Amino acid sequence: MAYLYIDDDEPEKPLPSREEAEAEIAEWKRRIDALYDEIVGWLPPGEGYEVDRSRLLPRHENMQKILELPGYEIPLLRIRRDGRDILMFQPDARWVLFTRGRVKLYVGTIRAGDRLLAKEADAEGPEWTYWTTGSWQTGGKPWGRECLLDLLREVG
Repeated sequence: MAYLYIDDDEPEKPLPSREEAEAEIAEWKRRIDALYDEIVGWLPPGEGYEVDRSRLLPRHENMQKILELPGYEIPLLRIRRDGRDILMFQPDARWVLFTRGRVKLYVGTIRAGDRLLAKEADAEGPEWTYWTTGSWQTGGKPWGRECLLDLLREVG
């Protein structure tokens, strides 16, 4: 038997207006561009890394469907070295529970997507959190240059 607990003291958060949702998508795209700029700036110079942001991913999130808004496109970031994929950052969705957006991170040729970057819902600044399958329960760690360099070392 399942029970549903309803807290009468918690008012339901209303859906955003169409204009608010459109503004959120524009902000999400801006944050992704800023994240990619930061990542590219952290790559060690002169070590043969190639960056590709040209592939656009179509997205049509549930919130957009509910509000009858059209989908959008957002870039994927691929980092290659010696002709092979090293890292790939794939924006997953803006509206993900307890976040202000989530990016799947693929390392090497692994396509399991067992690593994530998430923008925490209550974080005001540009802080992203890095999560692995081992840290989903206990919490991630702040994403930064050292995280990226560790990933680059991991794939050799």
